[in-house]
Amino acid sequence: MPSSTTRHVSPSGLLIAAGVLTVLATLAGFAARFWWIFELSSHFRVQYALFLSLGALALLVWRRYCWVTVFAVFALMNIATIAPRLLPVVAASTDSAGPIFRALLANVHSGNRDDDRIRHAITTTNPDFIMLLEVTPWLMERLANLRDRYPYWIAEPREDNFGIALFSRWPILNAAVMQIGPAGLPSIRTVLDSGGCRFTLLGAHPPPPISAALAQDRNDQLADLARLVRQTRQPTLLLGDLNLSPWSPYFAQLLADAGLQDSAAGRSIQASWPVAWPLLWIPIDHALYSDGIRIRYRETGPAIGSDHYPVIVDFQVVSGP
Repeated sequence: MPSSTTRHVSPSGLLIAAGVLTVLATLAGFAARFWWIFELSSHFRVQYALFLSLGALALLVWRRYCWVTVFAVFALMNIATIAPRLLPVVAASTDSAGPIFRALLANVHSGNRDDDRIRHAITTTNPDFIMLLEVTPWLMERLANLRDRYPYWIAEPREDNFGIALFSRWPILNAAVMQIGPAGLPSIRTVLDSGGCRFTLLGAHPPPPISAALAQDRNDQLADLARLVRQTRQPTLLLGDLNLSPWSPYFAQLLADAGLQDSAAGRSIQASWPVAWPLLWIPIDHALYSDGIRIRYRETGPAIGSDHYPVIVDFQVVSGP
């Protein structure tokens, strides 16, 4: 009778196999400009860093020193990529006497019917400006009482995932719903007069990059947003679910082309999506700002029945950078 052999898979072997896949995903993320699927792998740097760091410690116990080195090197590569959100930034000076405003950005999810939680989040955070994404006609009717406290507003509700609305306590000047980018999705551009401080507020929601065509539409819309910001004279705050993380090369390109800064830099990861899957949390909801605006505070808000957490940002409008 032929003898049979049984191959046993060791825990360290399974860990190494998973680590190799994580290393390949790390490398794919750095090649994000070559293929839209590679870019999807760029968004999970925090997960890669944690897994490879813990894996290196486990392999050290198992004395798999060669693999410890590999895991540690690629963990450090991912840590270096996410460092701008973790390292403290130089605090803004406090010599400005201007008022501090609060903005709330919330992708409410078009299928969300828990309008009570949305209203509760607005009440508890008490923003001056509310930018809502994926707003439907149904939700606009349910939130009609917001207009008592926020008498200035502009909206384009839709039945799909790209409705948008802005509510403000302060007068809105030159408000417009604009079709930015080749997909023709609505964005909001307004000039706000807040106690004598004028600034431009932009709201945007590009398409998700779940195909090559949609990824290109998103990138084109980001490029058009950057040109719009460059043409704006007032200090600018851009709020949006931009459907990309800070570790995508297209995010860095947006900041560079528009002359914007990330309000979350130095304030931790602040993941905003997907609410129901903590192991996959990434920050794709952003508050970006130009010279002339100072960020005082930023955090993610409470769950509102959506697959996104809202973003809350406190800021001042100043005369210079």
